[in-house]
Amino acid sequence: MDSLHTIIAMFWGDTTEKTTLMLEYAEYLKSLGTDKIPHQDSDLLSHSLRVSGMLWQYNRPMEEVIAGLFHSIYGTEFQMYKIRITRQEIQNLIGEKSEYIANLFCTLEDRVNTILYGRGLKEPDKTTLRWLEYCNIKDQDPDATILKEFELVLHI
Repeated sequence: MDSLHTIIAMFWGDTTEKTTLMLEYAEYLKSLGTDKIPHQDSDLLSHSLRVSGMLWQYNRPMEEVIAGLFHSIYGTEFQMYKIRITRQEIQNLIGEKSEYIANLFCTLEDRVNTILYGRGLKEPDKTTLRWLEYCNIKDQDPDATILKEFELVLHI
């Protein structure tokens, strides 16, 4: 728990109520075994913490920051693991909006291109998902060429 708190405090730079809440979410994810699911050179929990931290650093709304922490909870087209959890359980924990964002991120086909080019997406989902995918890719491959395209559409 101390190492998670250190990671969270590092990203959010404080020990406020928000950090405590994020720590509770991280502990919950750890209890589901996300720290044991391989992801790139680390694990799903560490990756999710970094994605969520980036969203926070970009001053995204708290619902998006929380969704960033849970962005792959249901698995994705790239991550085929199964965590035994229902949407209702996640909604009860993180709220309807954050769960909706996380579920949409997990279930989109051709996700990167669908999000980047906004195929079938409307605002505010399009912008929200673009930020989430940008941070997701940036954590995994900070030199990815596609990041420049996301930066253009996000105006960063």
